[in-house]
Amino acid sequence: MKINHTHLYFLLIVFVLGLGTCKAQFFKYATIYSSGSINTSMVEDQDYIAINKGYEETTQINPYDYNFTIGIRKIARFNYEQKLTTWYYGNEKSVADNTTIGNNNGWEYLFNYSFIRNRSEVYTNRDFWIRYLGNSYVTKIQAKNDERRNLEYISFDTRFRINKGAFDFTIGAVGRNHPVYGITPIEDFWVSGESSFQELAEDFGYSTQFVQGGWHWFNDGELIATSNDEFFKHYFGSAIAQYNQDQLNALGSVTELSVVIGTAYYYYSDKYWIHGWLNVMPFHYGLDDYSYNYEGVPTDVDFGLVAGWRITKNLGVFVEGTYLEYWEKPVQEFKFGFNYLIF
Repeated sequence: MKINHTHLYFLLIVFVLGLGTCKAQFFKYATIYSSGSINTSMVEDQDYIAINKGYEETTQINPYDYNFTIGIRKIARFNYEQKLTTWYYGNEKSVADNTTIGNNNGWEYLFNYSFIRNRSEVYTNRDFWIRYLGNSYVTKIQAKNDERRNLEYISFDTRFRINKGAFDFTIGAVGRNHPVYGITPIEDFWVSGESSFQELAEDFGYSTQFVQGGWHWFNDGELIATSNDEFFKHYFGSAIAQYNQDQLNALGSVTELSVVIGTAYYYYSDKYWIHGWLNVMPFHYGLDDYSYNYEGVPTDVDFGLVAGWRITKNLGVFVEGTYLEYWEKPVQEFKFGFNYLIF
């Protein structure tokens, strides 16, 4: 993905804030990092198609996987977190990076850019955010694009904060700008029962020719399938997906304003610790014609939990995870287990 004005705006914000506020203090303890990794990709199951009473192997051969990352981060670690490696690689996944309330007041930020190929799928992930945490308020700006999960948005989140010991309570407003979600353009273009699959495919630019007792399919004059079954199995679905994406891209982006209410709890000791947070957005106001139309309960939610317990000198158990659902797009990551140390 090319660098666009959004990325430049975020870089400008970082440097203006850094130079205009506390200068060197803004960047103190920050880490600039870059890394690259190359791995052998997964070997796919064999696949074949029938051709003229014979067959042809169509097994997908994946090139090597890679992940190239560059970024800068300044995030205070919680007591239960430890930097386990000498270097930052940029693919570290700290559950606590997603919490609204950090471990220290002041400026924190993360700018992470990753170029990834996995099983021949190429995508770019970016996560840019900057936050200021004060005694009575918290403000966070974020630009996130997770291409693999088709989740992209820019948000401005500002809240009042009330701290009561291990508890934090926040309430405020968040504005989010994002691509159009919740609309399927093909449903307006293709009325089931009124248009045939073949007519629709021809509208997408494909053509057919009857050859030796069967239909051959062409795209820009190039033969791509030698039967209807092959075409509809391997190509037709991709054509619909591309049509939907092109139409959604033409609509541009939309913006919604939402009320946000949050709570967080943090306790740590050498024996056990628990860190949990919950943010809910129960009310929304769309500013554009194609702003998201919620069905059912219109609540977006962001939840996280980190817990550990050293039961004995040898045995410990843990659970960590996050769950985020914006615009009815759930993204979840959870892990749990135990460690038993033999000595």
